[in-house]
Amino acid sequence: MGILILALWIYWKSNKHLRAEKARMAQTLESLGGTITYLKSENGKLTTQSDVLTLRLSEIKSLFPKRLSEIKALGIQPSRVKQLSTIGISTQKSIVTILRDSVLFDTIPVRIFHYCDPWLELEGIAVGDSQKVRVRLSDTLVQAVFKGERAHPWLWVFSPRKLQQRAQLSSPYSSIFYQQAIDIQDK
Repeated sequence: MGILILALWIYWKSNKHLRAEKARMAQTLESLGGTITYLKSENGKLTTQSDVLTLRLSEIKSLFPKRLSEIKALGIQPSRVKQLSTIGISTQKSIVTILRDSVLFDTIPVRIFHYCDPWLELEGIAVGDSQKVRVRLSDTLVQAVFKGERAHPWLWVFSPRKLQQRAQLSSPYSSIFYQQAIDIQDK
């Protein structure tokens, strides 16, 4: 009788582990296919939000081998990484500025321009038919991983919260087009 109870208990524990693993993989696949949500923050800036993937190192090796090689290129052992985040940023700004005549080295006539604001500095020199342009972009990325909305809102407080990531750029010219956060679990 005791052996039967022990066998049933072991069977129940292994099924509980398999159900938890199935739920984790289902949530991860749902997050993987998810898109970025754009929100307006209190200060009026555009903020992006996405769900965090929960993967093991072996799953990252098979699903994202490029990310793993990037970690190794940083000189970090992949087994020591706890969280991996990737964000793609694009910057676009149309500029209209005045060309001024100038003289370079007291003999070469050139046309120059300069534009500057807190996020972008642009300088250029036109000599004959060639142009030299120098661009400097400054931006700050703020990101936070937090426990967000509930996985199953209809279960109210009995539903666990999903890990989500929010990111915001300071420059009004920049926008986030790709965002992915991976929370790496131990075995």
